[in-house]
Amino acid sequence: MIRRPGILTGTNIAAFLAVVHAVNDALTAVLGALLPMLHARFAASTTTLALLVAVWSVSSSVTQPFLGALAERIGLRRVAAIGVALAAISLSLVSTAGDVILLALLLVLGGIGSAALHPVSTSIVGGESAKNPGLAVGMFTAGGMAGFAAGPVVILSLVSVYGVGVGPWLMLPGLLLAVAIAALLPQWEPHRRRAVRRRRSGLLLNRKIVLLTVAGTLVSLVFITFTSSVPLWLVVEAGLAADAPLLGWILAAFSLAAGLGAIGGGALGEKLGYARTTGITLLAAVVPMIAVIFLPPGPATVAVGAVAGALIYASQPLLIVAAQAAVPGAPAAAAGVVIGVAHAAAGLIYIGVGALQGGIGLAPAMAATFALLVPAAVIAYAALRMSR
Repeated sequence: MIRRPGILTGTNIAAFLAVVHAVNDALTAVLGALLPMLHARFAASTTTLALLVAVWSVSSSVTQPFLGALAERIGLRRVAAIGVALAAISLSLVSTAGDVILLALLLVLGGIGSAALHPVSTSIVGGESAKNPGLAVGMFTAGGMAGFAAGPVVILSLVSVYGVGVGPWLMLPGLLLAVAIAALLPQWEPHRRRAVRRRRSGLLLNRKIVLLTVAGTLVSLVFITFTSSVPLWLVVEAGLAADAPLLGWILAAFSLAAGLGAIGGGALGEKLGYARTTGITLLAAVVPMIAVIFLPPGPATVAVGAVAGALIYASQPLLIVAAQAAVPGAPAAAAGVVIGVAHAAAGLIYIGVGALQGGIGLAPAMAATFALLVPAAVIAYAALRMSR
């Protein structure tokens, strides 16, 4: 319920939050884009790099259900604005970090800030007033993927021209949007603390939420592996330079296509059903994901990566909306579990993937990880066929 109307209303709120999501997630791409450069600067092993990826994944994910519940209690607008500002400041400083410890701290703070935006926004755009919640959440997701796609290209281009000192200037758009969130959005009626606690504790007892989270974890692990390991593989084994523009374009194509896939999946889910759409797209994604490893770096790699991105993310809005429908009393917290806890668990598992890469090689370990989309499809299909 809206306590006090804002300047933005209706579909304008959804469009605005998609733009905020795009700017926020453009900065979240900084780690993947600069990972080869950081690898050289700190002489870091693949395990150390995987730990940094895990630090980011956990801080930006496991906090989401708690921040979602907090926002439902003290105000959606307030938590979102503070989160966007914190992410903008912290992540813009990653390129200038002088040691691994400082880098990890910046990733933790940036991750917490970014985490605040996602459960809040999905609960707004995919709420009961949405005519097609799957499509609405898909559009919000697409905004983030568009930003995540543009992020590597923009960051690598600026760094290659102006050096790593350009990083702090990247905080300005996020700070401006944080102010806009506080000024333009309505003020929603907060829930009482006791009700929030009861609904949040019930999430862990909901079997459908658990299965959706497991499936989301496997999908997130594959996504993290692609965005973090493919650039490293292209530099270490395929011979590309650490600042080669192709690295940014591959990540951009994968992420932009993922956003379009989210819109398509949200629309298709209403026609084919959530379970069938999710199962088909996740199974189909296995082939292009693995094919990327065996192609020589070039346009074909970009094209196949785009197909992989579209297929793997078509299910994302469907999993989120299904979680919110399963726990209608706490949609932000429910979305935070399926988005956040799943991504955090994937980040922790990625530490093992990094160790596996050091043991058997990047390409075999990546292929084995991409194959996890098969059990993800089976689990998600079963969960989406369940009632609440």
